[in-house]
Amino acid sequence: MLRIITAAVLILGGIVPAFAQDADAVRQSLLFEQLQRAQRIGKSACMVLSGADSQLHSDATIDNAVAFTGVMGSIIDGDPALALPPMTAGTHRTALVEIERFSRGLTLSAQQVAAGDMHAVPVGLILSRTGLVANRLHATLKDMRQSGKSITGPSANAIEILHQQNALLEEILKGFCHLRLSIGGSDAAAHITDNMASFMNMNAALIGGDSGLGLDKAPNIKIKITLGQINSKWVSFEGLLKAALAGEEMGLRDAQLASVIGETISQRLTKLIGMYQAL
Repeated sequence: MLRIITAAVLILGGIVPAFAQDADAVRQSLLFEQLQRAQRIGKSACMVLSGADSQLHSDATIDNAVAFTGVMGSIIDGDPALALPPMTAGTHRTALVEIERFSRGLTLSAQQVAAGDMHAVPVGLILSRTGLVANRLHATLKDMRQSGKSITGPSANAIEILHQQNALLEEILKGFCHLRLSIGGSDAAAHITDNMASFMNMNAALIGGDSGLGLDKAPNIKIKITLGQINSKWVSFEGLLKAALAGEEMGLRDAQLASVIGETISQRLTKLIGMYQAL
């Protein structure tokens, strides 16, 4: 079932209202979420192919594809609900318009896959194009930050790191699914390994601080505990990932378990964004 989802409803962790005074910061928050959403579409579609909680992931594939299209429109053309004006002409608008055009067809393909259409065209489009869309979004975000258009506020660096972790998590899960179905490229294992290391390095930096990333140590016990909960969940998650990387056969239950653990970690990350926002 398709549901029309507005950008205002889809904001994770309450980020946009807090930064509503800065249109560039609002857009960057939305783009971070789009980066996660693009990876989630690819992961969910792969999980449908694998047979892991097919209905759940079918719904997630469709919902995220519909949301991606709607939010791209809000980012580029503005959204009165967010007091967000249209983007002015320039390189960033041009880049995002090209990304929006490139991503067209994801919603239709998501509907086909969710309905059980496993033909090569819709499946291939989702599995390949979501990664390319994510890469283009990442490049645009990087350029926006370097040009001074960034999330602002006392917890800005931590919030950006948490957004990056959420996107990395979805990419790791997608890679795990690709390995299980033997559809990953020759560098898939190395890519997953690098992403795993990046994720945990970020978590360690959030807990203990990292001057190079502009991070102080966890500012209060609640945040520190939640970060610790992510570390605890990661132990089981890492075990599954390492087994897959070692070439062990991953069954349906392994895929389901990885999905559940990953979703729990994602919920903790989103909770942390809200906690940092409240400081």
